Amino acid sequence: MAFVTMRFLIPLCVSLLLLINEPTTSSSDPCYDYKSLDESWRDIRQSQYSGYDDTLVEWSGWYRLYLNGESAQMSEWCVSEVACGGETGLYLSGSHPTLEDGVVTREVLGIYSSWWGRYSVDCGTYRSKSIQVKACQGDYFVYEFVKPIISAPGPMYCAVAFQSISSDPCYNYESLDRPWRANNESGDNICDDSFSWNGWYRLYYYGMDTRMSETCVSSFSCNTYINLWLSDPHPQIEDGVVIREVCGSYHLGGCCEYNSKPIRVKACPGNYYVYELVNPQLGCAGYCTDVSTTSQAGFNVTPDKITGSSITLNYDPCNSYNILDNQWRSTIIYWYTDGYVNRHDDTLVEWDGWYRLFMNGSSAQMPEWCMSHMSCGGYSSLWLGGSHPRLEDGVVTREIYGSRNDQCSRYRSNPIQVKACPGNYYVYKFTRPTLSIPAPVYCAVPVSIPSVDPCYNYTSLDEPWRATDNSYYNNYLGMCDSNVEWNGWYRLFYNGQNTQMPESCVSQYTCGTRDPLWLNGSHPQLEDGVVTRQVCVSSWNGCCTYASHAIRVKACPGNYHVYEFVKPIFCGAYCVEASSQSISSSSTTTETIASIESITPTNTTTELSESCESSSGSMSVSRCQLFEAGFPADVLHLNDPSCKGTVRNGRVEFHFDNDEHICGTNLVANSSHFIYDNFILGTPRSEKILKFSFSCVYPQTQTLSMNMELNPLESIVHKTLPAGEGRYRVRMIPYQDDEFTRPFTGAVDAELDQEMHVEVRVEGVDSRQFALVMDTCWATPVNYPDYSLRWDLIVSECPNPNHDTLKLLQNGVSTSSRFSFGMYIYTAKSTKLYLHCAVHLCLLSSNRCSMDCDSGHQRREGRSLDFHDSASISMGPLMLSEGNTDKWVPDQVKVSEASCLCGSLMVFLVPLMSVLTHF
Repeated sequence: MAFVTMRFLIPLCVSLLLLINEPTTSSSDPCYDYKSLDESWRDIRQSQYSGYDDTLVEWSGWYRLYLNGESAQMSEWCVSEVACGGETGLYLSGSHPTLEDGVVTREVLGIYSSWWGRYSVDCGTYRSKSIQVKACQGDYFVYEFVKPIISAPGPMYCAVAFQSISSDPCYNYESLDRPWRANNESGDNICDDSFSWNGWYRLYYYGMDTRMSETCVSSFSCNTYINLWLSDPHPQIEDGVVIREVCGSYHLGGCCEYNSKPIRVKACPGNYYVYELVNPQLGCAGYCTDVSTTSQAGFNVTPDKITGSSITLNYDPCNSYNILDNQWRSTIIYWYTDGYVNRHDDTLVEWDGWYRLFMNGSSAQMPEWCMSHMSCGGYSSLWLGGSHPRLEDGVVTREIYGSRNDQCSRYRSNPIQVKACPGNYYVYKFTRPTLSIPAPVYCAVPVSIPSVDPCYNYTSLDEPWRATDNSYYNNYLGMCDSNVEWNGWYRLFYNGQNTQMPESCVSQYTCGTRDPLWLNGSHPQLEDGVVTRQVCVSSWNGCCTYASHAIRVKACPGNYHVYEFVKPIFCGAYCVEASSQSISSSSTTTETIASIESITPTNTTTELSESCESSSGSMSVSRCQLFEAGFPADVLHLNDPSCKGTVRNGRVEFHFDNDEHICGTNLVANSSHFIYDNFILGTPRSEKILKFSFSCVYPQTQTLSMNMELNPLESIVHKTLPAGEGRYRVRMIPYQDDEFTRPFTGAVDAELDQEMHVEVRVEGVDSRQFALVMDTCWATPVNYPDYSLRWDLIVSECPNPNHDTLKLLQNGVSTSSRFSFGMYIYTAKSTKLYLHCAVHLCLLSSNRCSMDCDSGHQRREGRSLDFHDSASISMGPLMLSEGNTDKWVPDQVKVSEASCLCGSLMVFLVPLMSVLTHF
């Protein structure tokens, strides 16, 4: 019978005891007459403060301890900074009894560990009331708990559970060869609470057996702050598994200034030991090994020796490699913002042959640079000391450096071999890193080739507070780019003028932030293409004391640059030059826009004209008015200076498209439109500059209806548009074959069990930039999309799982989408079937056009940049052959009531709005 004991006293939390009477076989033996006490916060391996207090519990009778369902016992060990859910941790003063001892009395001691950080390091600070203890058959203990002494603040009985050993740890352990743990090593502060401890470990020192220290370790040894060593001797083989206390020596205190969590140890045949190491949770503490106990082990470590710069192989590693795909190898992973992710160690990996790097299935490569505090999932980050080779270089050797905190070349590992492969990727012959490096991991960075030239697919960033002459104190608490969700490429402006990132040191507390970010290296030239540049952080102790994430940069026609910004590692901000006059020699002079009123014609619709057609556009300006304002035709051009105007009928005409005349056109998107942006720029010899900006804008939504008889061959959605507006067209076509080569040439007369193949495609848009996405498709027995009786085929961009014959062949990958279905989806009350689809256009560069319908997470969070234009299209009738009308709809076909959807559409040409902006 269960009961609960609970009291409440402000401000302390009250211990909630889950006390369940166990079945009894003897009313007098407490081994069979106890209450279960299972409260996770009593665990000595948990250090958090929870506000519980055992003086508030009405203790009655005997108790058996559990931790998360596992049998536990009271702690016999004093552990610093652990309060077991309260403020004073209570433990047994002495060992537990044996079976033959019966009921014994044990003293209870307490160590104070306040949750606000004032710790007592003296065990036995408090002496509580004694309790009775008994050992029971089945290897457990029962305790007659009583109310602890109230002079101890927040006293709590502590518990510890040791997992049952399913196999002998002498033959089931992990090798731990970390020479920097030796008591003759120093100079670093490596904390063992940064590592993931799980199971048993055998200790090595450069491949030779070693063991934990049994004596006091000198301060600042073992490359840690608090040195952990065994306070008792190692066991003998006949002792089996034993529990040992762990002391922590500290340079300001004694040899056992701290008591860490106890560990289990076992002596093994072959004169070695295994240890069940746990997270110390004792500040920056580390387990120490005694180098004087080192002896030859069963294996030796011979580092790979690679010499020379070019190596000849009898096989091509580009065609024979292992795949290494670990997201945690990313340079963007660093422990103090992503949690304790540095749990990995490449010295524990059995490296074999050549490897190609991936990240989440995308190609990656080793970084050629370092950034501060990167961990790449380990403790020390390994990066390539030199550039990657070219195809013609063959196999080359590269140095490997290891970074730690803000020291990029703190360590030097074994060199590796690298080869460039056709297809723009690299392979690496990874070897075991140098053992003296703490938990080293090979880093990786993603490699992606922009699907659209970033010179014409960027976001304009015009934020004057980023200027190098803007003080941190002008912005409340300073700006912080680590809070920005960066996405894609950016072009920099300063008050409407073209500018760029500074290439030299920027003073701290400028650019509207505390730690300004600047480019460590010159901007690229046009012929350089996309390059990677390191970003420096100006701080109180130097111009580049810290290095942030490297970014990609590209020089563009028109004398400007675009940048692929990412979140920096500090609360800093990317800087811009305060004036474009300071831009490098490859850039233009200061852009000063003249007063537009002096050259703007009175009748804009007569003197300025523009038109848009799909992904192209044109604009013309009166030649006379331009000449009168001091702008001859030969000084005018589009965003790309090579795109000059053509004089025709007294006007200067300009044109761009997405084929041979991109002309610096920028394709951008917002939540309601996708936009082709360009401008006409005039730069005469005078200081005036003329700039006409214009855009071709596709609206996000269109709802069009037209009552016309449907052609069963194909359905086209179109609309007659005013002159000067763009258009595109959506078609729905039924096919007879699954290869989509034979469309129906007349009435669609199908058998009931025939498979129908349908294609929906868009025409008049750039297939390199857009994909057509079918949002929903459904069938009705009449030519009315909103008819109450309908059969859902495509739902939320994925096939309806209730239709066995329905197949979604492609959707959101190109300008055409396809699906097929069995013709049994019909109503017996009609021999006709009409199809309807709601579709939208999607930017391929968003990488969010196609849905993974097998993942179980079909619905997107929402569309922003990828959703640009939508419409509905219908087709029919699909006729059933005579003699099939007596077949009924199968039970598994789900019929749903129609919601308020777009109406039946026939022919459809979506208008583009021409937008003219004057600066």
